[in-house]
Amino acid sequence: MMGAAVAAQADDDWQVVRKAAVAARQQPLSGTYLHQMNNSLETFRMVRSGAGDAVQEKRASLDGPSREIVRNGLELTCYAPDKKSLAAAKISAMRLFPALLPDDIGNIAQSYSVKKSGKDRVAQKDCNWVDLKPKDKQRFVQRMCLESATLLPLKIVTQNGTGDVIEQFTFTDIDLQSPKDKNLFKPQYKLSYVLRSASAPPLTIDPDAQNEVTGMPAGFKLLRAVQRSLPGQPDRQVRHMVYSDGLVMLSLFIEPQGEAKSERVVNLHGAVNMATAEQGDYQVTLVGDMPEPVMLGMIKNLKIALKP
Repeated sequence: MMGAAVAAQADDDWQVVRKAAVAARQQPLSGTYLHQMNNSLETFRMVRSGAGDAVQEKRASLDGPSREIVRNGLELTCYAPDKKSLAAAKISAMRLFPALLPDDIGNIAQSYSVKKSGKDRVAQKDCNWVDLKPKDKQRFVQRMCLESATLLPLKIVTQNGTGDVIEQFTFTDIDLQSPKDKNLFKPQYKLSYVLRSASAPPLTIDPDAQNEVTGMPAGFKLLRAVQRSLPGQPDRQVRHMVYSDGLVMLSLFIEPQGEAKSERVVNLHGAVNMATAEQGDYQVTLVGDMPEPVMLGMIKNLKIALKP
């Protein structure tokens, strides 16, 4: 009976996480949030209305390079006054708080445990902490403080295995209602870049893709595998494969070996790191929100077997 009660509680906790993932993408709101990473701090103003595929959303930077990220249903577009600011917008779009949980978290329990860890108050609203803790030392801990009524994440903190904060987002003020002024959703800059098209094809997996790469950590599932040309080099092809463990998204890029490059790992943005290494005739790059040493170790263990 005790075991059944524990299992039932775990199911309830995962149901809370699922609802939080939906609220993070759908909950109407108007608010300001802070994004803290490394030694920097950025501020964004965000508005959202609508539901389902009709959601409208805009976030605009209040400091640093002027940039906006606009979501209309499934389409996501960056806007800025110049190319440098547009590049900054693309980087900001890598982590779109509060929607840091993936759409489908069905696989997450294989690699993480969930635990409620107390009450708090964020942006003058009551919230409850829910911790997602990895079952191994390869992943980050993610803590979310969920608004009591809507389960919207009001604060998300990413920690390493020793409890150090790698990255955090937090609302400083928020209204959980749809903004009435429709002009708030219109971009003010003309220079734009479409990050995700509304007509983009669904995630697909080639028939042979499952056997092309082995050595990924336990829990990661292949979601997509496509072939594409490198920017400005139509004759140079790159294999792009997307993996997920239900929380972390990893992008793997495999391209023909060009000029020899040394193994390296760099921080791209907050908790997102990139590792690059040679694998036989290929240059392999891995991008995702996992610790730097883990990323480099992962890429060294991969076995690549692409068909010619």
